[in-house]
Amino acid sequence: MASDTAKGFRAVLVLVALIASISVPFAHASPQAESIVRLSPLGTIAEQSRAMIRAGIRDGLVATGQVDPLVAETIAGFGASAFDTRRIRARLVNDLDADLTGGELQAVEDWYGSGLGQRLAQSESDAALPAAWKAMAAEEAALREQYEGSRRQQLYDRYDRAVGANERAVETAIAVQLQLAEALAALSEGDTTQSVQDQVRAGRPMIEREIGEQTYLAYLYMYRSFSDQELETYTDFLESPAGQAFTDSASESIHAAIMEPVSTVGTQLVRLLGPGGE
Repeated sequence: MASDTAKGFRAVLVLVALIASISVPFAHASPQAESIVRLSPLGTIAEQSRAMIRAGIRDGLVATGQVDPLVAETIAGFGASAFDTRRIRARLVNDLDADLTGGELQAVEDWYGSGLGQRLAQSESDAALPAAWKAMAAEEAALREQYEGSRRQQLYDRYDRAVGANERAVETAIAVQLQLAEALAALSEGDTTQSVQDQVRAGRPMIEREIGEQTYLAYLYMYRSFSDQELETYTDFLESPAGQAFTDSASESIHAAIMEPVSTVGTQLVRLLGPGGE
């Protein structure tokens, strides 16, 4: 059997070909949906999707204990290149246009066009940039100590219920690893697709715990310059029918935008690394 490193380099070739084959369809959507993506953090999230997805794939592969970090980095780098930021942005716009009523679109646009909405959107957009990830980690201990037992900690629970941040992130993380199970099995000696899937599912409590901690940290970091009253106002919006429709549409759109290329990457890796692969 070829070494894991050699398989990783062959994976690079397949993924390069995959990247070249991905098309970017654009559909006409309402000006309101376009405006919402521009005013909200969604535009920045789409722009930063490659960096976030690369980190997610790499860390997910390494966490399995079955993939050498160098191979994981190689697969993640070229796999992330399969995510077209324009395609993700177009999906967000089109899905908002399809999922929200005219009144809901107007309410969301009005919120993000307000002074508080713009400040919150800017803070959320800044937190999506790679530079913020290091700063967030550096301030983790101080932030947790500062808000321990505070009103801010209670507000987070309400915020998380409104947006389902933890649950959505956990489901996506597990779905990505399950989708890559065949490829992970092909990279390992003695493992089967089923055994890898079983390991992923067995690791759910750990994934939930880690994502829960990171989501709470992100909340404390992103909104550290806002008052409790401002965050209550924000959560009021998130809990409203328009806020719920917006959050549901955006979350499902991002999940689908992630899973489609991951599925393709996994299929290509199985062809490369499975029986008969070169």
